[in-house]
Amino acid sequence: MSEMLAVDGFGPLPVRRPQSVAEVCELVKAADGGIYPVGGGTALDLGLVPAKPGFALDTRGLNAVVEHASRDMTVTVQAGITVQALADVLAKEGQWLPIDVPHPMRATVGGAVAANLSGPRRLGHSTFRDYVIGISFVTDEGVEVKGGGRVVKNVAGYDLMKLMIGSLGTLGVITQLTLKVKPKPEATAVVTFGVSGAAVGPTLDRLHASASRPMAVEVLNAAASVAGLKTAEPWLIACGFEEKRVTVDWQVKTLTDELKGSPARDVTVIRDADAVPVWHALSHLQAAQDGRFTLKANVMPSQTAEFAAAAAGTHSEAAVHAHAGNGIVYVHLPAEIGVERASAILAELTKRTTANGNVTVRRCPPDWKRVLPVWGADRGDRELMRQVKRTLDPREVFNPGRM
Repeated sequence: MSEMLAVDGFGPLPVRRPQSVAEVCELVKAADGGIYPVGGGTALDLGLVPAKPGFALDTRGLNAVVEHASRDMTVTVQAGITVQALADVLAKEGQWLPIDVPHPMRATVGGAVAANLSGPRRLGHSTFRDYVIGISFVTDEGVEVKGGGRVVKNVAGYDLMKLMIGSLGTLGVITQLTLKVKPKPEATAVVTFGVSGAAVGPTLDRLHASASRPMAVEVLNAAASVAGLKTAEPWLIACGFEEKRVTVDWQVKTLTDELKGSPARDVTVIRDADAVPVWHALSHLQAAQDGRFTLKANVMPSQTAEFAAAAAGTHSEAAVHAHAGNGIVYVHLPAEIGVERASAILAELTKRTTANGNVTVRRCPPDWKRVLPVWGADRGDRELMRQVKRTLDPREVFNPGRM
């Protein structure tokens, strides 16, 4: 009996496990229904529910390291390699890809790129859009096409990388990626402290004006607490630093000196090996447990404190955490609130964003997606995205209905 898989409650779908790009091409050519690309299965609940029967295409058989040009600071891998396996390869040359992806032991690089996942380090290191310099993917005709190249200074052709990043597998099956990488930092440290609700905004303003330059500024309420990070205050702020050791030491001292006399309480410095699990825990906060209703808001960084406070006030069990320097706020609520209350909270928080902001549903029970605006308010760009979809996937083969 063949293996079966449900995608966001839809299915079960038969699973196909190609071991080569040629096999992927043949599967796509022969498909008469939907093709649902999957990697490690860590983000199957993102987006809308699938629209038609078909099969799940497991990319994990495409897991080779094609080329690691360590002197050029680039690496080319097949899309099914896990994030952790790539990290292990790069670590042998003292390099890394500084993008936080939840569940790195399971998540594939191709899946992370398709979902454009990122975490706390995006403030200092940006996202996949700044690291993917080459991409290959299989089109709806069953043909592999390529964009970009294997060198950093490559300007030939259309920017297919930007188009595929965040497309959630709706435009093709990503098969190969070339990524820029960086030297691993000598030292890492996380400075944590607690503040009152009223002090969150002024403290973030102080951090913005600080002589130190954190790679991450995370804001968490008590319900979103991370093991090992403690404060008696209702909100916790964590500032991360990664650089040469002398630079990290200077920045940590600078920040802790600046915090003296401020509303910050329980100031704690966590260094090097002890800081690693803290980074991991902060990165995993966005991956809420099953049965949760999770929202992701994009607001102006100056709005972060106000929005986070409003989100925390929507429910006594609301877990709120933010990448404060980027204006990204996650809100986790128990699904027991029901779809009507969830819809009201979503509408309330959406009103608090500016014209350039938005609130999307990252996770919820599948049946809620029939009534909730999963991708947020229409900002006038959806018809353009539909045209791109019709152009690249006129047969509606890839992840039909998901976006």
